[in-house]
Amino acid sequence: MDTTTARAVSSRLADLLSREQVAMADFLVALADFDRRRLWEPLGYTGLWYYLHRELGLSKTAAFYRKEAARLLQRLPEVEAPLRDGRLCLSSVAELAKVVTAENADVVLPRFFHRSAREAREVVAELAPRAEVPARVVVRQVVASQGVLTRVSPLRGSPEPAFARPSAPRPGFA
Repeated sequence: MDTTTARAVSSRLADLLSREQVAMADFLVALADFDRRRLWEPLGYTGLWYYLHRELGLSKTAAFYRKEAARLLQRLPEVEAPLRDGRLCLSSVAELAKVVTAENADVVLPRFFHRSAREAREVVAELAPRAEVPARVVVRQVVASQGVLTRVSPLRGSPEPAFARPSAPRPGFA
């Protein structure tokens, strides 16, 4: 394929992407108004997410991202321009919504421009570190020398009886 054809196709793709971003922003602005007016209620839905998932057939994740973006647009209309021009993507909007306020938007919003969801989570962790990190508890069974199964909890550090082993093995069990 020659360079001229590749450039023409690339230009067409850039144009389509730009139109996609504008269409998504238009959708989200209309969705924010739809949610603000609670128009999902007369249609029999208990919330915007259910409307998006059940009525429009979006996946659970796609419905969540759009709901979060619509709610953020209701709080901070200045989010529309970065959504419209592609500086802000849907996957980072849910993270942005956790930390942005009207008071800090001028400083916080640009930190999410051109970020992936993972990168946006890192920005959130930096801006609003959690005081307590959730503990991961792993429970496993260990056979103790007395013939009693025990459970070791990383939080307690010492084995505790899980249940007593039968005195004689049952047929088919060892």
